[in-house]
Amino acid sequence: MNAFSLMLAGLAAATSPLDEERPAQRQEAPPAIVPAGPDPVYPADFYKPFQPQTALDMLERTPGFLLSEGTSVRGFGGGAGNVLIDGQRPTVKGGGITEVLRRIAASRVERVVLLRGSDAAEAQGQTLVANVVLRADAGGSGNASLTLTHTADGFLSPAGRISHARRIAGWQTSVELSGELTRYPGDGTYLDRDADGTLTSTRREQTSAKAPEYGLALSTSGPVAGGTLTANLRLNKDGYSSRRGIDIFDGAADGSSHGRRDIAYDETGRSGELGLDWTRRLGAGWTAKVVGLGRLERYVTDEDYVEAPYRGLSSQLEKPVELVARATVTREGDHPVRPEFGGEVAYNSLSSQLDYAQDTGGGLIPTPLANADTRVSEMRGEAFANLTVKLAARLNLEAGMAVEFSRIRVMGEAAQEQSLSYLKPSAALVWSPSGSTQVRLGARKTVDQLNFGDFAASVNQADGRPLGGNSGLRPARVTRALLRLDHRWGKGGAIAVEAYRQWHKGLLGYLVLPSGDEALGTVGYARQWGIIAQGTVPLDKALKGARLTVDGTWRGSRLRDPVTGRSRAMDDIPALSLTAEFRHDVPALKSSWGINWTAAEQADVFYTSEVLRWRDHALWGAYVETTAFAGFKTTLTAKAINGQDDARRRRFFAPSRAGTLTGSEWRNQQHGAIVSLALARTF
Repeated sequence: MNAFSLMLAGLAAATSPLDEERPAQRQEAPPAIVPAGPDPVYPADFYKPFQPQTALDMLERTPGFLLSEGTSVRGFGGGAGNVLIDGQRPTVKGGGITEVLRRIAASRVERVVLLRGSDAAEAQGQTLVANVVLRADAGGSGNASLTLTHTADGFLSPAGRISHARRIAGWQTSVELSGELTRYPGDGTYLDRDADGTLTSTRREQTSAKAPEYGLALSTSGPVAGGTLTANLRLNKDGYSSRRGIDIFDGAADGSSHGRRDIAYDETGRSGELGLDWTRRLGAGWTAKVVGLGRLERYVTDEDYVEAPYRGLSSQLEKPVELVARATVTREGDHPVRPEFGGEVAYNSLSSQLDYAQDTGGGLIPTPLANADTRVSEMRGEAFANLTVKLAARLNLEAGMAVEFSRIRVMGEAAQEQSLSYLKPSAALVWSPSGSTQVRLGARKTVDQLNFGDFAASVNQADGRPLGGNSGLRPARVTRALLRLDHRWGKGGAIAVEAYRQWHKGLLGYLVLPSGDEALGTVGYARQWGIIAQGTVPLDKALKGARLTVDGTWRGSRLRDPVTGRSRAMDDIPALSLTAEFRHDVPALKSSWGINWTAAEQADVFYTSEVLRWRDHALWGAYVETTAFAGFKTTLTAKAINGQDDARRRRFFAPSRAGTLTGSEWRNQQHGAIVSLALARTF
C-alpha cells in the first residue's frame, strides 16, 4: 500500500462509525465484462469500486466510452448523442442527456451495453453507443448534491442539485431542480507591436465574471394506446456578466498608465423545451416510434465599451424557435435483414435585432451593419431508409440513404429565399471476429447546418470586430470515410483507434460582402484527416485497482485560401487534442484518487485582414473521493493546479491578409487554480 492509500486509510478510520463487533467489509473486484455477440455488457457490479451515485457516474467510468451530448444542430435525428435508455433515445436536446442520466440513481441500473455495431439506429452516425438498461423492479430513488468551489479571486461559488424518481399511478416520473453560480476571475497582459516588432503599448487587465444558472427538469413515462409515452420538460434560466478594467501604458508598463478602458458585458437567457416520445412494439421485431419536440429561447446581450473620449454601446436580442416531428419504423433483434424507415419535419426560426452606436465626442451615433435587424426561418424535411444485412456470421453491411429538402427564408434589408435539396448516402462494413474485437470500414455524406446567427449582424467591441450578416449563406457538404478498430479485454480494458478523412465542399470562412462588411461566406473546398485513439488500460499488475484512460485526436487540414491564394489549415482546428487520467480505486477503504492531464491546444482563425492564433496551456488536476462518510460520497477536486492560462496572438494586415503586416497584439491571461468540495447522497 502506497503513502496515499495509507492516508485514505486514516481518513476512513477517522470518519467511519465505531463498531468493533462488525467485521470489515471488502468490496469484490469488478467482474469481467460479459460479451453479448459483438456488444460488451458491463453489469452493475462492475461499477461498485467506483462508488457511483447516478447513471452518469457509471457511464463516466465505462471503459473506452466518452459521453457525447450530440450536436446542437436543428432537428432531432442529426443531433443524436451516444446514449440510449432501455434502447430508446431520450427526447431532449441541448445538454439534456446529462440531466436525464443524473436523475437515474445507480441502484436503478441493471447493466450498461455498448453497441458497437448496427443496433444503434436511435443514434445514427455514432460508432459507439451506450444503452443503459434499467431494473424492472426498481423502486423510488433520489439524488442530492452540493458543491462549493473556490476560485482564484477568493470567493466560494455554490452549486446544488436534487432529483427524485418514483412510480406514480403506473407512470415512472422524475424531477430535478438545479442551481449553480460559476465564477471566472482573471488577470491579463496585452502587448501591442508595430510592423517592425517595436513595443508600442502595454495593457494590464483585471476581469471579474460570473455565470448563474437555474434549471427545472421533469419527465414521466407510462402506457398509452398500446405503447409507451414519455414526456420531458426542461426550463432554464442562465446568464453571464463580466467587468473588465484595463490600464493602458505607452510602451512598457514601467510607469503610470496614460489611459483606462472599461468593458461591461452582460448576457441573459431563458429557454423552455418539451419533448414527447411514443414507442410501440408491433411484433416480429418491429417497433414504431413517434417524436415531437418544441423549444423556445430568448437571449439578450449588452456590451458597454468606454475609453475616453470614445464609447461604444451595443445590445442584441435573439429569439430562436424550433418545432420537430419525427416518425420511424424499425426492425430489431437477430434477423438477417433489419430495415429502418422514417421521416422528419422541422421548422426553425431566429429573429435577431442589433443596436450598435458609437460616441467619439459628439454623442452616440448609430452605426449600421448589414442585416442588423433580421429574421431567418427554415422549413426542412427529410426521408430516410437504413438497412442492416447479415452477410456472414461475423460480417454485417450497413447501408442508408436520406434525402433532405429545405427552404431558407431571410427577411430584412437583404431579403432572400432559397430552396435546397441533398442526397445523403452512407455505407459501412462491420466485422466482428470475436466478442471482444470489432472492425468498421465506412463512409457517410452529411450536410452541415447553418448557424442562423451568421445571417444576422454581430459585434465584438472588445476586439473591435463588427461582423455583417450574410443572407446568401449555403451549408457545406461533408463526406467522411473511416476505419475503426475497437478491442476490449479482461476486467475493464478497452482500446479504440479510428483513422478518418473528410472532404468539405462549400466550406464557410470569412470574406468581405459587397456592402464592405466582413462576414461568413463560402470560401471553397477543404480536406481534413486525422486519427482518434481512446483507451482504458488496467494497471492491476503494477498497482491493484489502478487504471489509465487516454483520449487523443491528431488532425490535419488543408484548403486554398481565397484571400491569399496560398494553402492553409481550416479555421479553428487544433492539430492535437489529448487528455489522460490515472485513477486508483481502493475498495477496502471505500475511496479512490486520481490525477488528470490535458495537453496544450492551439489553432488559427483567419479573418480577412487578421490571423488570430489561440493557445490553451496544459492543465493538471487531481481528486480524492470517498464514501467513508456514512451515506455520502465526498469528492475533493483540484483543477488547473498549474494555473489555468491561455494566450492569444493577433496579426494585422492591410488591406487584407494578402497585403503587408501592420502590427500585432499578444495577450496572456491567468485564471488560477480551482478547488471544489462536493457532497452527494442517494435516498
